[in-house]
Amino acid sequence: MATIEVMVTEALPLEPQVFLAAQALLNGEVIIFPTETVYGVAADAINDQAIDNLVSIKHRPSDKAFPVMVKDFAMAQMYADMRGAEAIAKDYWPGPLTLVVPSKSILCDACMQNGTVALRCPSNPVAQAILTLVNAPLAVPSANESGLPPATNSMEVRRLFPYRDIAFRIIQSKPTQGTPTTILKIEPKTWTILRKGPVSAETIKRYLPSGVELKEV
Repeated sequence: MATIEVMVTEALPLEPQVFLAAQALLNGEVIIFPTETVYGVAADAINDQAIDNLVSIKHRPSDKAFPVMVKDFAMAQMYADMRGAEAIAKDYWPGPLTLVVPSKSILCDACMQNGTVALRCPSNPVAQAILTLVNAPLAVPSANESGLPPATNSMEVRRLFPYRDIAFRIIQSKPTQGTPTTILKIEPKTWTILRKGPVSAETIKRYLPSGVELKEV
């Protein structure tokens, strides 16, 4: 299967072929698209065959769950327990913040780990357009070979996965920001920054509930 390449702009993310890319996701295929941080490689997070395709493409270790993108907070609540994370999510979503929260076990197993899921709502209009068209959660790890830096521009994306089944490669003319999201794990007594990123520890501290400790790994 030859990969179809689509060039979009932030002002015009809904090129006709983007609709076809969204349909490909619903059919269990895998696509690449930009976010505000890095490019991601995406599959339907509630379709086992789609996730098997993503595992095959990414060669991701089985003990490392895929992060999941949602279009908004309301969708997040369908797939995870967002209690405790509501205030920070509503202020920093859409944006470069990934929240690790209890899962509701509707997603594919490869998207959950120890009863949790890593959720993120991107602000990039292309990513938002895809999520809105699909209207389903997407497993979206960074677009890279496992262990290598994620792709941040069209040239890097074009070099990726040349002999694997990527249905669509959606690219934009300008690079992404390049800094991966902050990852914050939400637990009743402890919030843990699993990866530093654009949302700082000082910012997160303002959202800590009473009696909850903030840790950094």
